[in-house]
Amino acid sequence: MYIELNQDGLCLKTKQVVKVRGGRGHSIVCERGTVWVTQYGDPRDVVLRAGESLTLDRRGLALVQAFEPGAIRIARAEPPSRATGLLAFLKSALSEAGPARGAVGV
Repeated sequence: MYIELNQDGLCLKTKQVVKVRGGRGHSIVCERGTVWVTQYGDPRDVVLRAGESLTLDRRGLALVQAFEPGAIRIARAEPPSRATGLLAFLKSALSEAGPARGAVGV
């Protein structure tokens, strides 16, 4: 991750956008207000309210936009264990591949 903060978090104005690059494994923590988070290649749009968080699980750009004045904190990722890293890789590969051909009930 390429963000260096000399404070506990970031205060955001309404509609302000923060771009997070290389943040996979880091958590966006909404300290105050309401923010929208989206990640490159992820169809989900996540809305976080004060006290909620989201762990970034995709490579590439993530965007955080404030719906109202608020504050976020970006929590450092814990160094993954070998098993955790393998599991995350497999989940990412499977989600990018889409449903298997002939899969029933997907």
